[in-house]
Amino acid sequence: MNVLRFKFSLPALLILLFSFQIQSCKQKNNDGEIQTAIATKTQTDPSFAGVNATVKDGIVTLTGQCNDAPCKTNAEQAVKDIKGVKKVVNNITVAPVVVTADDPLKASVNQTLANYQGVQADVQDGVVTLRGEIKKDRLQQLMMDLNALKPKKIDNQLVIK
Repeated sequence: MNVLRFKFSLPALLILLFSFQIQSCKQKNNDGEIQTAIATKTQTDPSFAGVNATVKDGIVTLTGQCNDAPCKTNAEQAVKDIKGVKKVVNNITVAPVVVTADDPLKASVNQTLANYQGVQADVQDGVVTLRGEIKKDRLQQLMMDLNALKPKKIDNQLVIK
């Protein structure tokens, strides 16, 4: 009787183990699929243009450069959300802030302010100090134009009309 039970239980046990093995293989996401998912995510977000990723055994290593710290954090989070990623090693560097020297900055500020009547500026140690008056609807564009010149800081002392 024991031999009969063994004959029936051994095949059942083997089938159970084999099906468990197949099921566990289906749940794993291979490195190629992860790499493809990363490429898709990074191509849709232009802020990840300088970011590269390598995948080995589900561990993703990010390298390259971002313009700011939020870009670095967002890249890591985007990769963590991909199915099959076990761990993310974030070796992305943040690009240093480039501050323009005073003389070229002053010339660029003056050229920009030619489009904004009633606004004057002083430049010292990379800091642009704005004086004068400006219409409320023009302030945002002025600030964007000046920030594009990469000053260390803009001290806005303008009177808004």
